[in-house]
Amino acid sequence: MNINDPNQLLGLVPDEKLRSFHEVNNLRGIFSIVTEWFLIILCAYFCERYFSYPLYIVAAIFIGARLLALGLIMHEAVHGLISRNTKLNDWLAEIFCAWPLFISMRSYKIKHLAHHKWLNTDKDPDYVAKTDMNWNYPMIRSKFIKLITVQLSGFGVFETFRVMSSKQMKVNKAKTPMWYHLLRILFYAVVITSFVLFGKGMLLLKYWIIPFATWTQVTNRLRRVAEHSGIESKSLAMKTRTTKHGIIARTLLSPKNISYHNEHHLYPGIPCYHLPELHKELLKHKTATDNLYVSNTYIDVYKDCIIK
Repeated sequence: MNINDPNQLLGLVPDEKLRSFHEVNNLRGIFSIVTEWFLIILCAYFCERYFSYPLYIVAAIFIGARLLALGLIMHEAVHGLISRNTKLNDWLAEIFCAWPLFISMRSYKIKHLAHHKWLNTDKDPDYVAKTDMNWNYPMIRSKFIKLITVQLSGFGVFETFRVMSSKQMKVNKAKTPMWYHLLRILFYAVVITSFVLFGKGMLLLKYWIIPFATWTQVTNRLRRVAEHSGIESKSLAMKTRTTKHGIIARTLLSPKNISYHNEHHLYPGIPCYHLPELHKELLKHKTATDNLYVSNTYIDVYKDCIIK
């Protein structure tokens, strides 16, 4: 049976299973932040100690992917999935995930929840942001390569900031308090001043700014393409893709199970670490297998999205 409304899939998983999937593990959420920071610091340390340019390229790619992972942890926090304590959930994500990526989670939360509420409609800010020619898929290969080159050059950060902001929202938004702006400014002032005063400004550039401006932008673009683009056979409401992936893609392209995107849109209150189990449960039902768009690899995604 073909369906045009994803809500028709919501009754497939037993309530008992759903309750277990919705459980938020505070320690697991906090540990995910600690782990990404530990990997960033460890990678930077070893690269600096045994420095070579080929090693630095590998380090920049790995750190860039870890920065994307921090952004995706912030995305989890938007849905309240890092900690059951709301204040702890929000402030951990702001200070250790959003602000280091030059993003305000407060602003992103408004836009992202609207994306879920009005998916692929004119009220969805993500959908509206993707109506320009740079998001018209399927896309000619040469143009796609040009876009990825722009992301790799560092200029892609401007698009990221535009997309992550809630400024394009056409609804009344609560005004951000001045103390929040001042706290963010203080955060950047303390971090940058500390690195400069201790003569470590180049470390900040090499192991944070450059990976963020290059590989983080490339991976962010690629995973956003995979989530909702190149799905020509489905209605607008069903144009969401789940992409299976191995350890390399999970490490360098699609961390935190973000590629289980159908599952996330069906149940945004389920933490990312339960999404693979939810995927298996859904695929026990023919209605799900017939209607969920699933790609087996990211290569298959770009076969859908790129033409010669």
